[in-house]
Amino acid sequence: MKLGEVVNFENTPRPPSRGELQRRFALWLAMIVVTFSHAQDLATVPTYHWSYQYLQRLALRHREAGMTFERLPFVSREAFTFMKAFNQTEASSAEKFWAERLREYFMATEQESAVLQIGGRVLEKGGKLEGASRSRTAVLTHLGFFPNRHLGFVNAIRVDQELRDDPNYLGKRWRGFAGYTEQAYALLHFEKYMAKFGRDFLWWGRGYDATLLLSDYSRPRDQFYGRMSFNKFRLHYLAAKLDPITLPDSLQGSPVLNFAERYLSAVRAEIVFNPRILTVAATQMAVYGGAQRGFEWYYLNPLLIYHGEQVNEQRKSNTFLAFDFTLRPRNNAELYGQLLIDDYQVERTGKRDLEPSEIGYLLGGEIAEPFKLTGASLGVEYTRVANRTYNALAAWEKFTHRNRPLAHFLGNDFDRWLVHGHRHFGANIELNAVFETRRRGEGRIDSTFDQPWLEVAGEQNYSEKFPSGVIERSKHLQFELRWHPSAAFYLSINATHSRYRDFEHQAGIDKTENSFFVKLWLEKMWLVEVD
Repeated sequence: MKLGEVVNFENTPRPPSRGELQRRFALWLAMIVVTFSHAQDLATVPTYHWSYQYLQRLALRHREAGMTFERLPFVSREAFTFMKAFNQTEASSAEKFWAERLREYFMATEQESAVLQIGGRVLEKGGKLEGASRSRTAVLTHLGFFPNRHLGFVNAIRVDQELRDDPNYLGKRWRGFAGYTEQAYALLHFEKYMAKFGRDFLWWGRGYDATLLLSDYSRPRDQFYGRMSFNKFRLHYLAAKLDPITLPDSLQGSPVLNFAERYLSAVRAEIVFNPRILTVAATQMAVYGGAQRGFEWYYLNPLLIYHGEQVNEQRKSNTFLAFDFTLRPRNNAELYGQLLIDDYQVERTGKRDLEPSEIGYLLGGEIAEPFKLTGASLGVEYTRVANRTYNALAAWEKFTHRNRPLAHFLGNDFDRWLVHGHRHFGANIELNAVFETRRRGEGRIDSTFDQPWLEVAGEQNYSEKFPSGVIERSKHLQFELRWHPSAAFYLSINATHSRYRDFEHQAGIDKTENSFFVKLWLEKMWLVEVD
């Protein structure tokens, strides 16, 4: 048998003898040991996977492919289609390197029969982490069953030492480890339609490492997700269950009323003026919940305007409206932006209308081959999010999931400049560098939603500084030198340096943090034909 084949359990015309069964089992076991095949083309690729970096670098240089990154994760089939269309006849050595690693990973099975996918990943970090010498290991198991090319079932479990030290982690800690089921979904996929039910990642909006819409910073959500894709129009729909919160003692009643359930509904409509040049999108989102409250029918209807519904209903919600775009004026250049509106005062009829606007925006751009450096790229990004954005009076309406923001990892009340670049040096070597400067106020999503404008006397206007309170100012520098000889394995050396002024909003307190560590990525997948 050839490397990369899958095992075919065919029916034989006569019952196999015991010796034949033993030989078949030995052959099957040998194939399991040596066969390496990558993602089955119906599985989604976790949003933290290295393949997105390489796909983005190729798409930046070849806009004719029409591949954009405002909506993640990809189904492997989508990336495989892009790789089949990529012409590397005149490609640079860097492009050939990225394409080769991607082709290794997205190698299609070309099988029409049922396939079982078994494997996993090991991520190891060791060195000076958080001021001490230590190592951290994450083990991820993967199991997928694909009866045909349109239907798939996936389960992935993460066991991670870093979760143990995460103060935001909700769950069991056991002997230095913590873990959870990272993916568990059923997916139905056709050329223009897709439906997915279960737990998976979700990312909406273009951004280098964060977005103002929906991100992967919080744990993957249990959800129903649907998508329709046409040449000029795409519609995405989400209905998700968020983690419940414990009600304050004053609101608790019988044991069944001690918790407030929480839900997220979102609809995203994209207009693709030209897949190679311009895509614009509008998104509406609503977080709602409460004691003895379930999914509301009007928030499950993608054709309704959520803000209008919550205005007309007695049970309220926290609604958001967002717009974003991606523009590629030419090969090697990309511009993108997002505008998020949580609350914007149009009328001025009372003190409640003095509330400052709660909005956020993100603008960025990236170019390839800057200063004629082959295999390099350079990008810049600015983000600003006002205080109280994503926050709400009702605790169950805050834009969080399992103690983490659903969108940008910094939450609200901050602004941030980010400069990032990378360079391919040949011999499987990549260098990535990021520099950022932040201003962060005291506002947080989980803070009490204060309303100081209600205390303004008479008809005076109300204003407040941005960011609020004692401002923490910081600068961050990151380097990664990666050796990536195959799709299954890479090794990187990482260094970070951070300096803080007025650390954690304590006036006059400065702090410096440094980390230096080695990271190992090891990934194996096996495919077994089960028909």
